[in-house]
Amino acid sequence: MKPGKILIFLLFVFFLLSVLIFAFPKEGIKINNNISLYFTDFKDIFSLKKVHYADISKISDPLDSTNTTINIDSLALDTNQTYSDSLLKNIRKIEYPNNDISVLYPFFYALNQLKQSESLIRIFHYGDSQIEGDRITGFIRYKLQTRFGGNGCGMMQLINATPSMSVNESVVGDWLKYTLIGKSDLRAKHNRYGAMLGFARFSPAIKDSSGIDTLIYKGDIYISPSNQGYANTRNFENIKLLYGYNKKDVKLSISANKEVVESKTLNANRDLSITEFNFDKTPKTISLQLKGLDSPDIYGFALDAKKGIAVDNIPLRGSSGYGFAQANFELLKKFYELLNVKLIIMQFGVNAVPENEKTIIPDYNYYERGFYNQLKTIKATNKDICVLVIGISDRSRKAGDYYETNPNIDKIRKAQKNAAFRAGCAYWDLFEAMGGENSMPSWVFAKPALANKDFTHFNEKGSRMVAEMFYNALIYDFYQYQKFAESGFGKLAIK
Repeated sequence: MKPGKILIFLLFVFFLLSVLIFAFPKEGIKINNNISLYFTDFKDIFSLKKVHYADISKISDPLDSTNTTINIDSLALDTNQTYSDSLLKNIRKIEYPNNDISVLYPFFYALNQLKQSESLIRIFHYGDSQIEGDRITGFIRYKLQTRFGGNGCGMMQLINATPSMSVNESVVGDWLKYTLIGKSDLRAKHNRYGAMLGFARFSPAIKDSSGIDTLIYKGDIYISPSNQGYANTRNFENIKLLYGYNKKDVKLSISANKEVVESKTLNANRDLSITEFNFDKTPKTISLQLKGLDSPDIYGFALDAKKGIAVDNIPLRGSSGYGFAQANFELLKKFYELLNVKLIIMQFGVNAVPENEKTIIPDYNYYERGFYNQLKTIKATNKDICVLVIGISDRSRKAGDYYETNPNIDKIRKAQKNAAFRAGCAYWDLFEAMGGENSMPSWVFAKPALANKDFTHFNEKGSRMVAEMFYNALIYDFYQYQKFAESGFGKLAIK
């Protein structure tokens, strides 16, 4: 082909591309829920902008045999100030309103009493899909139970969107899941969703005016330890079933290793109830068979030790941290009291980022107000309940041939921190802990990878590293509390 014709062909191609650039929707074309098609624009083509990804070389996997990071737990046995100062440089500290660490003192006090106590205290770890499968929570639980005692995976909902790596759970029967969060056609005619903002039933709801029904409903729950989780979750001494608001008596049969160990009646009631059973030895399988004219609202079950600390993984897929202010307050309060919840971790934010990565929201004042109302509601359930907000992680968007931090992230971080401080809660900045601006690509492209190629979610290895960083920050402040509590002034102040 002659040079002139080649030139004409290339010019024609460039012309078509230019038309596409102008005609293609800037918001892209949505193919499905996970994929959208975008076309580059002139700004991206001719931009001289260079993006530098964050250096995360100082962040290491706590289970890596070559890891040389100082073990923070040894700090409790070491009073060397130089050692303490060098350790602090590697920790992204928890932040407090007015720098008042006493915000977490009720939790630290309960933690400090575990050595001489026979009680079991709990941490509720709420979050969005970032914590699904027990990824981040599992390692936090492992570290805390190793340090303070306890075992088992803690609280579990029925019919989870993502299986947990710490326990195998399944149901048989005509179960229905009602949830306050996410897209669901199953909404209750009441707001008694409980502390996990959802419940399940094996029979339809019946009206108070209903006559005598002769149809017997059945629902089975099957539970077994998982080999994928940490060793501490494979041992437990107690199972609790949380239920309530059944209008008829329900028969419950509990089997361990396929042998019935107890049968009982769950009497009709209009309140939250807990039935539990203790094991001398952790069974390989547990089954709960329920039958009756009406199903209770079943909030979930817990696999625990008799004492120590329990850490519960409660993922709320699609949530930005809302729902608590909309739930029944008295039921929420009773949940926390009956389960002896001392600390609530709130880890949300990625769902506050618009699905269209090119959308920039001018301000997030609306989110700050909404999130503050949720935190205020939780804090109001008990004057001694502590709340710690884990801020949003980095999330990248595609910009030409590179990835950059979504411009909405910084606004969300500020909204979360402001809401936390206004409500009297602690705040841990995960965005900065993981490396700050443009850090997510460094996690995705790491060898081996630490995050998924959606540039939003950590994988199992990355989740463990996030959990380690958070644990170090929490325990460092606990050790500072211990030093203060043991001092003369501290003894007076804490009393």
